[in-house]
Amino acid sequence: SQPQPEPEPAPAPAAPDADIAASALGPLEVHVAGRRVPRWTSLKARAVFQYLLIHQDRPIRRDVLMSLQWPDHSHNSARNNLNVALYSLRNTLDGLGHGAQPVLYRDGCYILNPELTWWIDRNEFLAAVDDARQASREHRPEQVIGAYRKAIGLYRGPLFEDDGDGEWYLPEQRRLQDLYGQALEGIAEIHFRLGELADAQRFASLALGHDPCSESSHRLLMRCYASQHQQQLVGRQYRVCVDALRDELGV
Repeated sequence: SQPQPEPEPAPAPAAPDADIAASALGPLEVHVAGRRVPRWTSLKARAVFQYLLIHQDRPIRRDVLMSLQWPDHSHNSARNNLNVALYSLRNTLDGLGHGAQPVLYRDGCYILNPELTWWIDRNEFLAAVDDARQASREHRPEQVIGAYRKAIGLYRGPLFEDDGDGEWYLPEQRRLQDLYGQALEGIAEIHFRLGELADAQRFASLALGHDPCSESSHRLLMRCYASQHQQQLVGRQYRVCVDALRDELGV
C-alpha cells in the first residue's frame, strides 16, 4: 500500500471574534468568548447542544428533544430531564457576559441565539465545498484548489467522532465523510491535469487512506506513475486496488 503523507491544506480559519466557536468535525471542541470548554459535566447537555448545532437553521420543538434523548421516559420525566440538561448546558456555555444566553426558548421551541456570532466548522466546510463546486463550474482550477484545501483543512475527522452513543447524526456523518472524500479526489484530479504530479499523488494517497476502495483514486495514482514511466508502480497500485476491493467489498 502507498504511504499516506500529509498534504499541506490551508489551515482551518481561526474564529477569535465569534462568541461561540464549535468544531464538530472530529472530537467536539467548543470555545466560548475565546475560552475552551474543558469538559462536559452532563453528556445529555452535550447531546442536546449537538442536536441544536446541526439544526441551527430552525427552531427545535421541546418534544423532539425529549423523545430523542429520553424515549422511554414519561412525558413529565423527560421534560424534567431536559430542563436539567439545558440548565447544565447554559452553565457550560457561560462566559459571554451581559446576561447573553446561547440557547433561547421561544414558542415551545429551542434555538441557538441568532443574536450571537457563531463559528461552526461544519458550516465552513460545507461553504468551502460549495465554493469549490462553483469555481469548477466557472472553470477556475486555482480557486477550486484553494476552496478544497480549506475544506480538507477543516475536516479533522467524522462528525462528533468522540460520541459513541448518538445515532441521529449518522446519516449526516456519512454525508460529510463522502464530501471529504470527494474533495480529496477532486483536488488530486485537478493537480494531475495541471501537471502537478507530486500534489496529485499526495492527495490521491490521502483519499485512499480515507477510502481504500476509491477506484478513481487508485486509477489516478496509476496515471501519475504511468506518466512518469514507472510501470512497476502502476502494476503494484493495480494489485493494491484489487486487494482492497476483494477484502473490503468481496468483489
